[in-house]
Amino acid sequence: MKMASQKRGPPSSETQLPTRIRTHSPGATQRLLPSPACPGEVKTHDRGSLSKIPPGFDVFEAFAKIRANKSLKDEDAFLELLATYDIPLSTLSQISAKKLEVSFSNKTYKEIAPFVWLEPNKAGHDMVRLDIFRSRIPTTMFRDIIRDVDDALTQYGPLDFHDNEEARSRFISSLFVRIVCVFNSLVVNKPETLLEGEPTRKGRIEHHFVALDSVSIVFVEVKKTWTMGRQGLDAKGQVLAECAASDYANMRQGLWVPILAILCDGNNFEFFVFDSSAKRIYSSRRVPGIIAKELGDHSDLLLSIKQTCEYLFDWFIMGYINGLQSFGHRSLNRSRTKIWESTGQWESALANANTAHWYLREAAEAANERDFEHAENMASQGLERLIQSVSNVPYEPIYERSLASLWDGSMPLEEALSSRNIF
Repeated sequence: MKMASQKRGPPSSETQLPTRIRTHSPGATQRLLPSPACPGEVKTHDRGSLSKIPPGFDVFEAFAKIRANKSLKDEDAFLELLATYDIPLSTLSQISAKKLEVSFSNKTYKEIAPFVWLEPNKAGHDMVRLDIFRSRIPTTMFRDIIRDVDDALTQYGPLDFHDNEEARSRFISSLFVRIVCVFNSLVVNKPETLLEGEPTRKGRIEHHFVALDSVSIVFVEVKKTWTMGRQGLDAKGQVLAECAASDYANMRQGLWVPILAILCDGNNFEFFVFDSSAKRIYSSRRVPGIIAKELGDHSDLLLSIKQTCEYLFDWFIMGYINGLQSFGHRSLNRSRTKIWESTGQWESALANANTAHWYLREAAEAANERDFEHAENMASQGLERLIQSVSNVPYEPIYERSLASLWDGSMPLEEALSSRNIF
């Protein structure tokens, strides 16, 4: 079955499930209700049966045939190829890297919309409205984030001085580097490497966050002018095209997660959920982010950073939970004939992650009600449970923190490691 647009009525609040369980009963399950961004289950790819490449054809011939038969441009033919044939990701990489230079950066929203179940002429109004929430960041952790942000502003100047995508990207990265590190390499940032050799896109920076082998979060940064008017609509379409490619990559790995996407212009954000099982796209619409006034004491900047980071923290927690659930589900299916010791570890990791998410959402709500002492206590418990979840996962991280453990700073490094003279 090929990806095609579906007609739906206007977004309705009825499509949004309740997102929080408000209970403090000691025996109650401390877990949020399912939501589009964190469904609490592993769904199936409802893409029909993908065909094999016809006998006697290689992938380039199949691509050329699709392009010629339907008079498609390269990027459209690439999306059609994803929807039609069962092709290894490494082979798709050959298409983008060696011959066709596939890039969605010059595609319009109207061209991409039919491939992601949206009506081209509705300008995104048929995306289902998405509610987003904050997960509270404990004060000690937020102080570390502010130090990172201060360092970025010192190196690259205020936001208005960022006249290229590299400077802007380094500032934006300072907002989430501490958040990503909480997951101890179980969530890994792979900038622009979904398809090997994919050309750099002028004017935008992409991050693909991989949570336990599945591409869970797509973060696209663009120039502020690119989020206005028709260019803004095209940027959304390009984000969704990247989600489609990420979803295909996950399918090839035997994994399914909703793709959580973020479009950022340096100040404002829009959050998307790409659900290939339900064939549905969700959008938060434009969310105010970083407020940077030229005059004053930057209090507005500080408060807006806190709000933005807590939206991002919630998003990354859900990406982690989705990846954890999908990877554990695949592992369990591969070992149905035997109950492995690791099964209990996966279950503990998932239970702790869900409980952590509940605590952190509750903490954000308590802070909103100005009960800051309770908010801090809940946030600290939530972060502790999240760290416990990460330690439960029976999965070898690609990197274990070790440098700081080699040297406590009580003496010069050369003296402390004098027996390891490498020069």
